[in-house]
Formats: sequence, structure tokens, C-alpha cells
Amino acid sequence: MKYLKFLLILVAAVLIHGCESNDTTTNSVYIPKPVNKKVLVEFFTNAGCNPCIAAHGFLDEINLNSGVTINDTSVIILSYHTKYPYILDSLYRANISQNQGRCDYYGVNNTPQARLDGVNIGQYSSANWSAQINAEFKTTNYLNISLSNTYDELLDTGVVTANIELVNALPSANNVIHMVIIENNISYVTAPNGITSPDDVMRNMITGLDGEAVTIGQSNQFSKGYTLNSRWVPGECYIIAYIQNPDTKAIFGVERIKVVQ
Repeated sequence: MKYLKFLLILVAAVLIHGCESNDTTTNSVYIPKPVNKKVLVEFFTNAGCNPCIAAHGFLDEINLNSGVTINDTSVIILSYHTKYPYILDSLYRANISQNQGRCDYYGVNNTPQARLDGVNIGQYSSANWSAQINAEFKTTNYLNISLSNTYDELLDTGVVTANIELVNALPSANNVIHMVIIENNISYVTAPNGITSPDDVMRNMITGLDGEAVTIGQSNQFSKGYTLNSRWVPGECYIIAYIQNPDTKAIFGVERIKVVQ
């Protein structure tokens, strides 16, 4: 009888411990909080920049939906490779005019740097960047953008269409639309800083460095054709579309879509 009581106590203890463990696991699941809008982080990096390593890790965690911000799924990342400090960065040299042009536009002359919806968010620290992203989520949502895309795998060409809905009156009528092809998981085994598979890399600004002028009414549609370089992996490519005031640099709406659905 004593042995039976001992077994019953042992089973109960195991069951209680198991329930506690499950509760802990459930409580640790990251659940994104509702936010007003999606935001764009433009990240300026370089393959020879050692301080960029930590910033890359921070952005990778956002892409993995790890809970770096209150809603990682609403953060869209666009990375430009610069010439600072390693001018032989092959991803910079693959599109010098647009990489350098975007650096010049924002006055970027060192790395790592980032712009959040067009605004400089200062020296990298995970706490600082997370806090500013979380604050930006709560600001006015001006536009809702939805994207559709058709892609011909034989020709490596496609057409992306942005449907833009005005939610709140824009502060300025002088706006442009940018459409940008990015690629993930690029093989860069010779990168001096060891970032050998960078993500969100700007490949081509298909609306040009300056974007294309767009007038935002109550509802709008904008389409643009594009071609993928044969060296890019279509399954790793996305298109980002965003509306920006070229004078104030403020970004009013952003969305992203995979090239291959």
C-alpha cells in the first residue's frame, strides 16, 4: 500500500511539473501587437564593416519574427551596400549608381546607419532602434498599399502593380513612388566581416533613383514592368513599393511582395 501511495504521488508530481512546463512554453510565444501601419527600415551596410555585424543580427531577428519589436511582421527592411569602409564590396559595386545615389540622398558616409520611414534613427543599439520602430508604429497611417505581381519564369520579366488607398490626408502633394527589387540569402563567401548570406539587398530601383511622380487621390493604381538579372535567384527576390516625399524624405506607406508566388 505504501508503495502504491508513493507511485501515485510521483505521477501527480510529474503531471504538475508537466503542466507548469507547458504554461511556461505557451507564455513565451511571441504574439505581435496590433499597430497602425507597416514601416520601412533602410539599412546602410558594408561587407568590410565590423560594427555592422550586430546590426545585421538585429534585422535578421526581425525577419525571423523573434519579437525584437512589438510587431516584427510589420517591419520591411531594405539594405543598401555602401563603399564605407570597404570600397571593393561586391554588392555595392553591382549597382554603384543607385547604392551611392541613395547614400548621397540621405547623406550617409559611414556604416552602419539606418533610416526609419526616411528619418535617421542614430547610432545602432538594439534598444534604441527597437524603441524608435515601436514609436513609429503608433504614428499616423496615411496610406494602405497592396501589391500584385505577375512574373514570367521563362523570360525573367514581370509587372508589379500597387493599389494605393488614401487613409489620411498627406502633408504634401509632391510625392514619388519607389519600386525596388531586393534579394535574400545572397552568397557572399568572401565578405571580410563574415556576413556571408546577407538579406534584403537592394538589386535594382526599377522606378529609378529618384522614383516616379505620383498623385495620390482617394484610390490609385500604379504598374511597372521589370526584368530580373540572370544571376539573381527569383525565389529569393521581393519587390518593395513605398511612397516618399523627395524634399522632406518622409515615407507615407510601404508594402512588399514576393516575385515568385
